Amino acid sequence: MARKQANPYLSSAIAVNKALVDGVGGMQFTAQSPPGVGRLIRIPFYLRTGVATQICSLAANQNQAAFNTALSLGTANQTVPSCAVDFLSLGLANTSTGIAFMQTPQISWATLRIVGFEIVRQDATLNPGPAPEICVSDLQIGGGANLFVHEDFAPSGIYLAGQSSFAGLRDYPILKSPNVAQVSVQGLGTLNSARVIFSASLVCEILVDDNYGAHVPGAYARPGALVRQGGSFV
Repeated sequence: MARKQANPYLSSAIAVNKALVDGVGGMQFTAQSPPGVGRLIRIPFYLRTGVATQICSLAANQNQAAFNTALSLGTANQTVPSCAVDFLSLGLANTSTGIAFMQTPQISWATLRIVGFEIVRQDATLNPGPAPEICVSDLQIGGGANLFVHEDFAPSGIYLAGQSSFAGLRDYPILKSPNVAQVSVQGLGTLNSARVIFSASLVCEILVDDNYGAHVPGAYARPGALVRQGGSFV
């Protein structure tokens, strides 16, 4: 009587599975859980309080004369999120500008979960002076505790847009109108440093939209992943 020949494919598959289970081939794996399409949004910060001769908002259809006037006054507006930082007025003794304050508008149409903070900046490439730095501090929601892990100012390079992941925050609270986010901004450089144009955004996930309904949140925004004992947000 002929013996039944074993299926070589099944034998090899069993061997591979056994090797992985026993740890011979390792148990390393990667699981990705990105937010759903269209749910991750960026809310721009607008300059609330500028610094005369140093930090101002840009404006649409603005010529050089109008910009010079806005910079001299430290003009802030709620229509254009891009801001300019100029170091010419620092003089020989100073290396930092005054502190400006930015905030997001009220988002009345949705309940959001904060995911991260981003900055986009453009530097003059032909300026021979030392490279300037934009620093940020004290990210707050509705006047609450600082969400940055650093207590003082930190360089914006930590939060530059286009990086593979968002810099971590101390907490990821809910953002709901009438609360807004606010952050402090300061420029570091010398009077020879180039002017910097920058903008800041709050990265959020939409949890509930008044017009489009509720969404299934990403893994990081689910209540079970955010449970903690004590602190400001429980």
